[in-house]
Amino acid sequence: MPFFETVQEIHSHYTCPSTCPAICCKIADINLDENELEILRQASKYDADKIVSCHKDREHHYKICPPCSFLEFNRCSVYERRPNICRTFPFNICDMPDVLLLFPCDLGASIFKDYVEYSNNMLKQPVPAKTIDSFEQSHCSFAIKLKEGVSIPMLVLKIDQLLPFKEYLGSIRRFQGNPEIHV
Repeated sequence: MPFFETVQEIHSHYTCPSTCPAICCKIADINLDENELEILRQASKYDADKIVSCHKDREHHYKICPPCSFLEFNRCSVYERRPNICRTFPFNICDMPDVLLLFPCDLGASIFKDYVEYSNNMLKQPVPAKTIDSFEQSHCSFAIKLKEGVSIPMLVLKIDQLLPFKEYLGSIRRFQGNPEIHV
């Protein structure tokens, strides 16, 4: 995954809020490759009945059926060993090349807020008001729509847009607290 390191660096600036209901872990399949399955097999909460073997496009992979058996009190019990798909959430891979989707959960909303600030201040290209309104509406109804199985509008981000955003996050985090620098 060429974007994985970029997404991980963006993630390093955020954490899921303590109020996160972990809906993503309760309703979505979690796709695994053979290496991730081996890592999870070593976990104390491993439940083979929850993992299904799949074949897609002549490739063999596995998936954890929801709710994730590693979820305890809305927190991941294998956080340091979690699969890549979990490490990239709220970013999601889609069928379009060089594009990621951003889920409108609380973590996604925090990332989006900073992306809007970055776009306005650094790129001097404001995010359209319609896009902001749509994402905010999706954020407000995210949990309900997921539970009901209704499609959720997500923000489409080009991977090449995330590279400078990652650098921007690193620079503002370094300078926060310095009264001479206004961010």
